[in-house]
Amino acid sequence: MEENTGVVTEYGADIKRLPLSQLLKRIGPGLVATGIVIGPGAVTTAAMLGADYGYALIWLIIPIIFMGITFMMTTNRLAITTGMPTIHAIRTYYGKLASYVVGIAVFLSCLFFTMGNISGTGAGMNLIFGIDWKIGSLVMIAVVLYCYFAKNVYSKVEKIITLCILVMILSFYITLIGTGGPDWFSFGKGLVSFQVPEGSLSTALAFISTNASVTAGIYATYLGKEKKWNKDDLFNGVMFTDALVHVISVVLISSSIILVGAIVLHPQGLSNKGTIWLT
Repeated sequence: MEENTGVVTEYGADIKRLPLSQLLKRIGPGLVATGIVIGPGAVTTAAMLGADYGYALIWLIIPIIFMGITFMMTTNRLAITTGMPTIHAIRTYYGKLASYVVGIAVFLSCLFFTMGNISGTGAGMNLIFGIDWKIGSLVMIAVVLYCYFAKNVYSKVEKIITLCILVMILSFYITLIGTGGPDWFSFGKGLVSFQVPEGSLSTALAFISTNASVTAGIYATYLGKEKKWNKDDLFNGVMFTDALVHVISVVLISSSIILVGAIVLHPQGLSNKGTIWLT
């Protein structure tokens, strides 16, 4: 609260929403977090949902939208309010033990996720350049280590990942169009059915937890610090726009994979009850 000439005003009440051009310059952590979310788990579970259940579980994108925005907004609000990223704030307010537990859990989650991403990158380099996938993985490890230890690389990484996300969205939708596109009636029905077919619960929960990730929200607080977000960004639209861009990009990619699975694999009876190879 601020007091000025006897008039008490709430902080942020006089902060105006930034125009779109300025918002686009200030966002970024959400798109980097999309690169964290869209990995082996997201791709695999999305393909399984489409292959096994067709359009029946496309409605899962709805809770992902609300959960994803909530996680991103909550963690970033806490970080900006306290002036510290999530784990630093936990250490300050709840002690070392709590920060160790959260830190180790986040580390293990990111470790296994990164291992999958590095292997996938190696496989991608094998397809593009014909080199051994292990060598491609080593190249990726070297790049990650450089980004981790080098200074002032955030802006470059943000631009590269933003480009990669845009290419991913374009590629998946070119693939979707190439399959003939979805049956819009079945898509609409699946979007409002809210049914959970027998045997789908575990895959559905895995899909939600992969696409609406608390870990991504925690990591985004460190990215927000790199982006030099401040308290004004709580009110000028930057934080909400960044979270919205993150969730939209995640949903666009994951839903396109579900739809391709529903169009191509489901009619042929190709599912995880048989074998799906994602290469």
